[in-house]
Amino acid sequence: MPTILVKKIYLLIVPLLLLNSCDKPVSTGYIDADDPLIIYEGRFDFTNPKSPRFDWPGTSIHAVFEGSKISVKLTDGNNDYNIFIDGRFKTIIRSDSNLVYNISDSLSPGMHRITITKRTEGIFGIASFEGFVLDKGKTLHPLGLRYKRKMEFVGDSFIAGFGSEGDSPDCEFSRETQNNHIAYSAVLARKLKAYSNIIAISGTGMTRNFGESSGKSQMPFPNYYSRTCFNDSLEWDFSGYQPDAVILRLGRNDFWEKPFPKGADFRSAYIQFLKTIREKYKDAHIFALCGPVGNDPHCNYVKSAVRELKDDKIHFVKVEAKLKRPDDYGCQFHPNKKGHQKIAAFLEPIIKKALDW
Repeated sequence: MPTILVKKIYLLIVPLLLLNSCDKPVSTGYIDADDPLIIYEGRFDFTNPKSPRFDWPGTSIHAVFEGSKISVKLTDGNNDYNIFIDGRFKTIIRSDSNLVYNISDSLSPGMHRITITKRTEGIFGIASFEGFVLDKGKTLHPLGLRYKRKMEFVGDSFIAGFGSEGDSPDCEFSRETQNNHIAYSAVLARKLKAYSNIIAISGTGMTRNFGESSGKSQMPFPNYYSRTCFNDSLEWDFSGYQPDAVILRLGRNDFWEKPFPKGADFRSAYIQFLKTIREKYKDAHIFALCGPVGNDPHCNYVKSAVRELKDDKIHFVKVEAKLKRPDDYGCQFHPNKKGHQKIAAFLEPIIKKALDW
């Protein structure tokens, strides 16, 4: 009997000694996408939390890490990304068949912040983020101070950043010439110290998309607004992100070329879409934009729609930033970096005043 008791006590003591004598397991350096210290900005599909899917322009990923090395794990092949380290531009990832993209292996010792921003829009396809690779033994750390303000940008190519890095108005749009980070949507969010969701599709309209033969499209922009990703129909949970301000720019493509939609149809669709946004965001200020290109025929319809709703938090804004040709234009007469900065500078005081920011 005493022998049995001694054996039982010995079996209990040995695991405790092992726990107390061994060091904490060393980090492998592999950081999964579901690490709680990673901050996601924009619409992501977290059905598989270790491989969240995304495709809207400007979608961003933020983290603070330690060590001299960092790589990004992506399943993609068609999209481009800006990489910033400690607030400074580092490189562009032009995704291909690779699954791991080395960002740097020679950073100074200590803490660093990485920000990944999606340059391209949903037409280039969906992507999956699968985490980071750090130096062995290194981990992520809390990000620290975060923005309190939230914004949403809704609309067409101007908000998406179509051709924003083109070298002249005569260049053709391409994957390489799109950089949402310099579009006025992303610029404004940074100026106002706000997180942003950017839901934008080049060529789309409120009722008629660019280049379509009919005055009324089967799939204009409002059909995509509730999607988590442009490329599939999974519904977005609006309750999880309630912006303080929504910036809406749609209508230029509707009236770019004939056949134009009927004015009454456009106006009715615009009113309905404003009602949809208000239903999703009860307290947000909504800014309904037209311009800055020429005398847009849809401006009067937008202005009339805003007036009819009699909502003190819905504002009509005619963007009167003066863009000069060719200096302020990238590909296919879309704003370049300078042009977008002018638009952002025009809108900034209007938004600040309305929200008392």
